[in-house]
Amino acid sequence: MSIDRPVGDFMQRDLLECAPATPIGEAAARMRDARCGSILIVENGAPLGIWTESDALSGVWHTPGDLERPISLFMKAPVRTIPERTSLGEASRRFRQERVRHLLVTGADGRHVGMISQTDVVRHQGVAFFLHARQVASAVHAPPLCIADDTSFARLRELMVERHQDALVVTRGSALGIITPSDVIGALGARRVGVLAGDIASFPLQTIRCDATLFQARDLFAQNRIRHLGVVDEADALIGLLSFRDILDNVEHEYVHDLLAQLEQQTQKLKVTQQEFARQASLTDAILNALPISVFVKDEAGRMIVANETMAQRLGRPLGEVLGRAAAELFPAELAARVSADDARVRSGKETLVREEQLDDGRILLSEKCLVEVDGQPLLIGAAMDVTDWKRADALMVSSHHVLELIAAGDELPVVLDTLCRQIESHLPGALCSVLLLDAEGRHLLHGAAPHLPLAYSRVLDGIAIGEAVGSCGTAAHRGEQVIVDDIAASPLWSGFRALAETHGLRACWSTPFLSSARKVLGTFAIYYRQPRHPVQRELSVIGHAARLASIAVERWQQISELRRLATTDQLTGLRNRAYFMDSAEAELRRSERFGHPAAVLMADLDHFKRINDQHGHAAGDEALRLFARILGETTRTVDLVGRIGGEEFTILLPETGRDAALQVAERLRAAVEAASFEFAGATIRFTVSLGVSVCQGSDTLDRLLARADDALYVAKHGGRNRVEFN
Repeated sequence: MSIDRPVGDFMQRDLLECAPATPIGEAAARMRDARCGSILIVENGAPLGIWTESDALSGVWHTPGDLERPISLFMKAPVRTIPERTSLGEASRRFRQERVRHLLVTGADGRHVGMISQTDVVRHQGVAFFLHARQVASAVHAPPLCIADDTSFARLRELMVERHQDALVVTRGSALGIITPSDVIGALGARRVGVLAGDIASFPLQTIRCDATLFQARDLFAQNRIRHLGVVDEADALIGLLSFRDILDNVEHEYVHDLLAQLEQQTQKLKVTQQEFARQASLTDAILNALPISVFVKDEAGRMIVANETMAQRLGRPLGEVLGRAAAELFPAELAARVSADDARVRSGKETLVREEQLDDGRILLSEKCLVEVDGQPLLIGAAMDVTDWKRADALMVSSHHVLELIAAGDELPVVLDTLCRQIESHLPGALCSVLLLDAEGRHLLHGAAPHLPLAYSRVLDGIAIGEAVGSCGTAAHRGEQVIVDDIAASPLWSGFRALAETHGLRACWSTPFLSSARKVLGTFAIYYRQPRHPVQRELSVIGHAARLASIAVERWQQISELRRLATTDQLTGLRNRAYFMDSAEAELRRSERFGHPAAVLMADLDHFKRINDQHGHAAGDEALRLFARILGETTRTVDLVGRIGGEEFTILLPETGRDAALQVAERLRAAVEAASFEFAGATIRFTVSLGVSVCQGSDTLDRLLARADDALYVAKHGGRNRVEFN
C-alpha cells in the first residue's frame, strides 16, 4: 500500500525560496507568480523559516510601506522537517499530531530536498472509490460567508481569520466572485493594500451542482487549477463552498470508517510467514497509530491482542502494558463489568454494537464493536472516538438556533436574554450568566437578564455607572474589551464591590462587552462562578458566541423599537400621530362604554398659527408646536391620550372624565398657553389656543364624539378665539 512508501516518492522537489531580508511584498509576488502557497526562507543553504498563505491573512499590512519589511520578521521558525525515507503513514500521523500542513523533507546528509504537504499525503492514499461514492452536498455544512465588493482589504483578511474561512464569496450586484488566500498573496505581491474586495476577487465564481460526486469536483479542481468551487442546488442557488480541504476531510472520514474492514483483512493474514507477518504488523501499526481514534482487537478470552497508541493514551498506560490484558486489568471494576457485558453481547448476538457514553471526566465517547472469525477463532474488533467537541458544538448550535428563533419571532428582549443566559448555563456547569445593557447615554449599566444570580445582587448592579475598577462588567463596558477576573477576592478591579460579591458567594467573573454593527458597546455578557477559576479556550469560545448572540438580540430589539416609535409618533412634537391616536382612542372609548365610565374629548387648534409662520418663518411655527406639546404634557394625566391629528390641530381623550372636569382641563390648558411664550430670532412670540369639548353619550362612536368636539371648536374660533366651548 502507498501508506508504507517513503515521502520522498511524493514530495514536491521544486521549492520556492528567498533570503531573510526579502521584503514581504517581493516574497508575495514570487508566490503569486509561482502559484505556490508557501515560501522557504533560506540563508547560506540552511532553512530558517517558512511563510505561508495563512500568515499573509493575519499580518498587519496597512500601507505599501508595511510590505517592505523583511520576511524574517513574519516567518514561522523553526521549520518542521521529516527524513525522505519516512513512510507516508508516519507523515500523516505527524501532520495530525503537530497540526501543521507542510513538512520540509531532508536527505541523508540533512540538507533539504523537497516539501511534503498534507494534501500530498491524502492524494496518494487510494481514495478514488470514496470520491465516487459521495456527493458534493455531503461535504457542505454551512452557507458561505458573503461580502460586498466594496469591503476593504483589511476587513476581508480580518473576516477570514476571525471566521476561520479559507475563502469568501464576493457579491457585485447579482454576480458572484471569490477571494482566496492566493488572491490576498497576489494583492500583497502587487503592493495593493488599499484595494477593495471587488478589485482582487475572481469573477465569475465557478460552481458545481450539489448532487455531483466529489470525484467530479476533484477533477474540476485539477482541470482549472483552483481550490474552491461554489455549490449550487437544483435551482442554481448558492448554498455553500467546497474546498479541496473539504474533500480531504471527507476522504479521511471515510478512510477511518473503513478501518474495521481493513483490520479484519489484516487479521486474516496473521497465518503468513514471519517476514510477511512483520511487514503486515508494521503496516497495521502505521495505520493504527496514525489515527486519532482508539482501535483494538480482543481474542476469545477478552485479552487485547492489538491496540494503537491512542487506545493506550486513553487508558493512561504505555502500549506494552495494554497488550495481553483483559478488561478487569485495565478498567475500574464497574466500568470493567460494563465493558465485559458489551463484549459478551457482541459475541453472543454476533451483531455490531454502537454505544455513546459520557465518561467520569465529562468526555463523550462513541464506540463500535463487531465480531469476526480468523481461522475459526472469534476475534472482537472495536474502535472508539472522542466526540466531545462535536457534541458540544452541536448542542451550542441547537441553543443558538433556539435563541435566534425567539429573536426572529419578535419576542420581548428580556425573554430572549433570559433564554440566552439559561442556554449558556446549560453548556457551562456551575456558571451563573448575566446580561447588562448600556443606557442611551453610554454611562450606566441596566439589568438585562440574570436568571440565577441572587436578586439582591442584581438590584445593586442595575443602574451602576461604568468606569475603571467597577467590577468586571463596569470595567469591560468602559474599556470596550473583555475583562477576566479569576479571583474576585484578589482583584483590584473589585475593590469597591468585593464585599458585595463575597456576601453572595461569587468568586470569579468573566465579562465580555458586546458591540453593535457600528462597533459601539451595547452591554456586557458575564459569567460568574462560586469558586476562583480561569477560563479554558472552550469556555472563552462559548462566551464569545454568547456575546455575539446578545449583540444580535439587542440591536434587533433597538431597531424594532425605533420602527415602532416611528410608526406611532409624530416626529415634530413626540405626541401620538393621527393613526395611532385614532386606534388608541377607539379602544379606550370601547373600554369606557363597556364599564359605564365617562369619557371626554378636547379638540385644540392654535390661533393665528399661519401668522406665526408668515411673520417669523416655519422654524418658529415648529417651535410653537413643540411648546404646545410640552404644555399638553404638563396639563394632562398619564392615562390621557394626546395626539397631533393635523398641522396645528390636536386632540385629547380624557378617560374617567365628565363634562365639568373636562371643561376644567380645557380651561387650564387654555390659560397655560396664554401665559406661555418663547424667544425666536430675537423676538418674543406668544400665541393662544381655542378648544372644543364634548363628552361621550351612550354608545357614541369616536367619529361622532370628535365631530361634536370639532363643532364646539368651530364655535370657539368664530366666537373670538382663545376660548373654550362645549357641545
